[in-house]
Amino acid sequence: MAAKIYKGAKTVFIADSDSLVMKNIEEIIRYIKFQFPNADRITSYARAKTLMKLGSDRLKKIKNAGLTRVHVGLESGDEKTLEFMQKGVTPQDIINGGKEAKQSGLELSFYILIGAGGKERIQEHAIGSAKVCNEVNPDFIRLRTLVVQRGSFLEEKKKNGEYAPTSPVEKLQEIKLFLENLQVNNCEFASDHFTNNIWVDNTVVYRGIYGFLPQDKKDMLDLLNSTLNFLSFTDGEILDATILYDRGLINSL
Repeated sequence: MAAKIYKGAKTVFIADSDSLVMKNIEEIIRYIKFQFPNADRITSYARAKTLMKLGSDRLKKIKNAGLTRVHVGLESGDEKTLEFMQKGVTPQDIINGGKEAKQSGLELSFYILIGAGGKERIQEHAIGSAKVCNEVNPDFIRLRTLVVQRGSFLEEKKKNGEYAPTSPVEKLQEIKLFLENLQVNNCEFASDHFTNNIWVDNTVVYRGIYGFLPQDKKDMLDLLNSTLNFLSFTDGEILDATILYDRGLINSL
């Protein structure tokens, strides 16, 4: 049915949080290629531990079957933040898994969760995440901003005083510190999600940063600095997705 509806599809995403654990994943990918012959990109989420377990040789076979890119939720390179989030991996696990993917020839995209460490671990979260990226040198780094959702375990931690969300300004400072410590090459850097936006009253004043590293690093830092400078002088109310969600102004993430 999907092949008929999306007959000329150029990209296919395997919709599962860790699809590479399936024993017949190569067969599945080859079938996707057969059904969507025009697809020049097939991608999937993958856990770092799965990449470690598979190893570069098996991942190379998966790549040869037609997979082009894996998306990995790094979230944080700070061990204490990962433990607090119950991620189930260490920074070294993520480094090892990422290197296996890179050695196989697959494109690798890391996702960083801004605000994951809360107010207490801004520096550790930003610098630790940069260190992991520097070790692996992913092809893509994408930013997502943490929003504490109703009914989540993190909401309970927040109520109990065990987690304090970062403010909009602190989020920008965290991104700046992360970017300052990045030393990667041939890497596309994107802050391409509405949760990264910052508002003053009803106006969006920051929509994220985008560029290629290392050549666009200065331009992205300049944008962060100019936004931080503007926010330091504004008389309006500074808002982010977390605040809007808490007020019921955002319902879907």
